[in-house]
Amino acid sequence: MKWNRYLLLILIVFPVLGFSQDSFKGGSKEKFEESKQKIVASLDAAEKEKLEIALRVLAMSAIYDRDHESALKKQSFDELVRKRLNGKNLQETYELANQYVKADHQRKIDKLEKEMSVLDAKKKKSEALKAKLSVLKAKPLRVDSINGALVIFCAFTNESDQVLNTYETVIGYGSTADINDGWSGIKGLVDGAVFAPKETKILSSSFSFGTVKENADVIKWKEMKFPVTNFVDYNLAMDCYTSMLVLNGVKYELKNEERLSQQEEEELSKYRSTLDQLKSNIPVLDDLIVKKP
Repeated sequence: MKWNRYLLLILIVFPVLGFSQDSFKGGSKEKFEESKQKIVASLDAAEKEKLEIALRVLAMSAIYDRDHESALKKQSFDELVRKRLNGKNLQETYELANQYVKADHQRKIDKLEKEMSVLDAKKKKSEALKAKLSVLKAKPLRVDSINGALVIFCAFTNESDQVLNTYETVIGYGSTADINDGWSGIKGLVDGAVFAPKETKILSSSFSFGTVKENADVIKWKEMKFPVTNFVDYNLAMDCYTSMLVLNGVKYELKNEERLSQQEEEELSKYRSTLDQLKSNIPVLDDLIVKKP
């Protein structure tokens, strides 16, 4: 009984916030501004700033919803905001803004996951094919200068237990410093080069020195002392692999458009990092307020 009297006294002295707060009137622009000024008049500087940010967030919400819901196309952004705030007090206004902040954050996560899923699917397909093609394993050996040409030598080893006579290889080069600098390769069937089980053959491709120097500025051509085996020292990357082979009567082929490029690998890694950050930091309205030193 004493507890009930004590509770009643608290409610009389400290009335529930929601009952005493003024609310927005959204019937017209004039009524909305009048109610807004009445609410603002009772706020300190920090709360005034928070309210202005909340109203900007709700305006962004109205813009987004109007762009994505045909039923709202005829309404102005201001009208949408007024209708949504009609009858809402300050705390309810903040809650509405928070809902949009979280929804917008989730949309960013969803968009990123969708973009990642495309690259992930491509990577899985590429890696599955590479696993089959790696039966004819490629290993870059050296780069040499022969008769005015850049010649790349790669060792290909048949790691299967059967004879390989239908296959296609790629031997090329690029730059470790710039993914857009000088990537070039030669793809082709090797006539008459039959691989016995566990056999290794040395295959090579030649490139005109004039062309490679013109197309690859970042590679340190002038500093090279041939033959080159320490490729990274010269910003040189080898691109040697098996692109097609027939194994157990089945043809496996990794086309250029199916192969995940270095740029796509970097994008996928960046997406994952960004996604981890987004998921570990769910924002709220207060995060949008610039903290003053």
